[in-house]
Amino acid sequence: MVRTVANWFGAALLLGLPSLPSAASAQELSAIVEAVSPPREDVRAFDILTEGTVIELKPGETLSLGYMNSCAHEEITGGKVTVGATESKVEGGNVTRTVVPCNGSVDPDSAAGANEAAVVAIRTLGDKSDEPVRLVESLQPVFVLDDAVAPSDPTLVIERLDGKEPPIRVSLFGRTLDLKQTGMKLTQGGVYAATCGDRTVGFQIAPNAGVAPVVTLQRVVRL
Repeated sequence: MVRTVANWFGAALLLGLPSLPSAASAQELSAIVEAVSPPREDVRAFDILTEGTVIELKPGETLSLGYMNSCAHEEITGGKVTVGATESKVEGGNVTRTVVPCNGSVDPDSAAGANEAAVVAIRTLGDKSDEPVRLVESLQPVFVLDDAVAPSDPTLVIERLDGKEPPIRVSLFGRTLDLKQTGMKLTQGGVYAATCGDRTVGFQIAPNAGVAPVVTLQRVVRL
């Protein structure tokens, strides 16, 4: 499971775990770990990494990273990996980097169509209400908190805005939640709001979601 960034401090130098930057920059998310092989205790899938994090890979070890600000998807084998703002610096290893669609968005009016109530709901979502609605290419998004400190109540509530579906209530693990781990799926084309603590964001599931495989980065919804 994913741990909060704070859990790494202190132990990183003593145990040889990935080194993290100072707390001042801890809230600036850069990358999400999509996969690591063979499994490790210090780096796991869905860990959130900040700029300056260093990971030492042995020969043959592989690491997949997704950069949330640049949509860069990296497959790294061996070497010293330093997480940057938009891509990794890899010394002594090999990296294959591609850019994937991960920041698609739609206008709130077009997302909700003729459902006036849904349009109003999207436009009253809070601080992020002026932003386009995130378009997610998967029926099972990965939710990521932008802040380093998780709210006192880790409950994430997912509500459909353009149709009637029972609200989904699940608990975050640290700063993330992969809906695949719950077995739940959302509806193609559905417009939703996700709320955790005082954070709320609107998003739409792509009409063709689930047809083609996507990488973890393409499933991310940030709160």
